[in-house]
Amino acid sequence: MLLFEILENIFDLLKNDTGTLFSCILVKRSWCRIIVPILWRNSFKYVERKNYRKLIGIYLRFLPSEMGTHYLEDRMLLKDGKNLLSLIGGGSNFVFDYPTYLEELDCSHISQIIDEWSYIIVPQENIAYPHQRVFCSKWFSNKLIRLFMKKSAIIRTMISNSDEYHFNEMFAFNNRGEIGGFNFLQKLHLDYCCDGHSLRNITDICHSVEELWISLTETSVNTDTLNKLILSQRRLKDFRLRSAVFVMEHFFGISYDLLEALMVQKETLHTVQFFCCQFSKCNSLKPLAECTNLRRLGFFNCEGLYEEKIEPLASGSLTNLQILAMAVYKGFSAKVIVNMVKNSQKNLKRISLPMATPTNHMLKVFCDMKPYSGNLIDACPNLEYLCIEGGDTEGTPLDFDDDNMIVEFKKLIEVMPRTVHRLVFYNISISSVLLQIFFDNCAAKIKHLGFYECPLLIDEHVNIVTEYVKRSGGELKNLIINWCYLVSFYAINNARKVIDNVQFSDVEPQDMEFTAWLE
Repeated sequence: MLLFEILENIFDLLKNDTGTLFSCILVKRSWCRIIVPILWRNSFKYVERKNYRKLIGIYLRFLPSEMGTHYLEDRMLLKDGKNLLSLIGGGSNFVFDYPTYLEELDCSHISQIIDEWSYIIVPQENIAYPHQRVFCSKWFSNKLIRLFMKKSAIIRTMISNSDEYHFNEMFAFNNRGEIGGFNFLQKLHLDYCCDGHSLRNITDICHSVEELWISLTETSVNTDTLNKLILSQRRLKDFRLRSAVFVMEHFFGISYDLLEALMVQKETLHTVQFFCCQFSKCNSLKPLAECTNLRRLGFFNCEGLYEEKIEPLASGSLTNLQILAMAVYKGFSAKVIVNMVKNSQKNLKRISLPMATPTNHMLKVFCDMKPYSGNLIDACPNLEYLCIEGGDTEGTPLDFDDDNMIVEFKKLIEVMPRTVHRLVFYNISISSVLLQIFFDNCAAKIKHLGFYECPLLIDEHVNIVTEYVKRSGGELKNLIINWCYLVSFYAINNARKVIDNVQFSDVEPQDMEFTAWLE
């Protein structure tokens, strides 16, 4: 038994080296029995595209036969007469019960793989009726995910999106006897698919969640249900909450009780993020100030965060903060941010500068921020990541091309610490001339540059970045341009010739703010 445990630990250290593990399987049967469960813990993560058909084919054999269901048979019958239901069943012929080993249940990723697999088994020329491939992809995806939820012995990760493939009934967690694997759940991401009933069931079953990311609407769940879910966890470390509805009147309302529930987890809680949430009924953020182990704190597009509410965060208790994002458009207080920066004991590595306040009308934004920006070098000697956050509640970008703003922008270049290597501009307007001035005078060595929702960004801006990379000897390694619809693929392709990693999208990203900042 001791040798078995030693080998198990050794092979577990090799879990990311699938090539070596596959070789070790052939050594002896006892090794095989140890290694197979390790290889199949997260089979969808490591599978290569060329092996999609083989992987899905194996899992389908563990589904109960659906033959004899006439309506379904008609839907699964291809033009050449092949019935896709013939792919199902026969799992008893396998030596190993592969679905029981799966620990990482990323439903969206699994569905993407099944969707690509469906193009192989349902070629265009063999489709019997319109949208048959889509129907088959959805059906197999739902069936397999239900299979994993029922059979997996230990589920450590559950990532679920309510999209065209998945619906709430899949994740109701109704029968506790059939989903025992969720007792071990550590990472739970529920995006666009939560209701109060599901949360109550999860609260009864799951008590080991360390990472809880959840999307809710104002009417889908009351705060008490969410509070109980938070309180029922033994060691919650990472909590992120968003409103799934982006209309301000329907933002999910944060209560003081919810913050107190988080405070109960203060010994282990290191990350808290709120996105599109309403704090009007919460009279203070004092419970968060008690979470002295917080390293990452973020508020994105939240309402009702006025100075008297957020002032406890500047009391000096949050000395371990490494990442701070206060992208709130109403009620922002430069004084509070300045004090939070000063009290961070020089630990801050990432900051999001909130640009809009009710009184500055966008053009005077740096007047309120001068004390803050002026202290960047002294208070943040280890700063690595700086986000310049623009815009207002109407989505109007911050205009750096105004005469007054040009002066302030140049000052920002001067005070930006040399340690900054990741710079993001979010919803700002900046001329190509001013961007050129920035690169000519910036002392920091920028390795990662991002432009998000910058509507006036054009090819000339991208060309300036490209020329900067050539002059600097390839210092910049990553360029991300999202939702900048005036940029052409021609400019992007030229940038890709000199920049290692260029990501480009001219459409609105769904979850950019929710996850990008605190990763």
